[in-house]
Amino acid sequence: MRKGILLLAAVAFLATFNSCQPEVIITTPEEITIDLGSNDAAVLAGVEASNKDEVTVSGINYDHAGEQTATFAAGDVTLEKVIKVKTDKLAGQYSYKRTIDGDLDSEIYSCTVTQSTTLFNKIIVSDLLDGVGGSAVCQGAAFTLDAFNVEIPDLGKAAVTGTGTFEKLDGGNYQISTAEITIDFEDASLESWLIEIEFTKE
Repeated sequence: MRKGILLLAAVAFLATFNSCQPEVIITTPEEITIDLGSNDAAVLAGVEASNKDEVTVSGINYDHAGEQTATFAAGDVTLEKVIKVKTDKLAGQYSYKRTIDGDLDSEIYSCTVTQSTTLFNKIIVSDLLDGVGGSAVCQGAAFTLDAFNVEIPDLGKAAVTGTGTFEKLDGGNYQISTAEITIDFEDASLESWLIEIEFTKE
């Protein structure tokens, strides 16, 4: 009987002890923005657990741009937070070649890619179509061109849309690599053009 009473007392004590343990809270900076090619240490800067346990992070592809959901963990406690991976490392001087509806253009073109000053994952390309530039938003390893309109001599007005990809190079640098651009003419009697571009960072 006495053993039973002691056992019940021990269980009650443990229950009371556990209920008094403070809740573990993971705190992070209000916004976490990192570069392409970063690592866990960059994401964990300023992140801590209230009980001072080590905090780990998972769920991030450091070769992808845009928004990603990271999972922070300290023991059994987890916290999900959206982080931002910016596209500064895509900036630079490029050369490119293109095909129009499958026909290779023999000329080699050049352009400059710069980082937007207003959006962390937007790039600006100085010359995509014979002196006409454009901007694009990157997400994952791809980008989507912001649609715009042009006027082509003898053919009239047209809407320009497109998508593309970027990649990691040896040595940790990054470049935009391909783009597919569609030109839809306002004149319905004209067929759309498909322009395929291959970029090389210089």
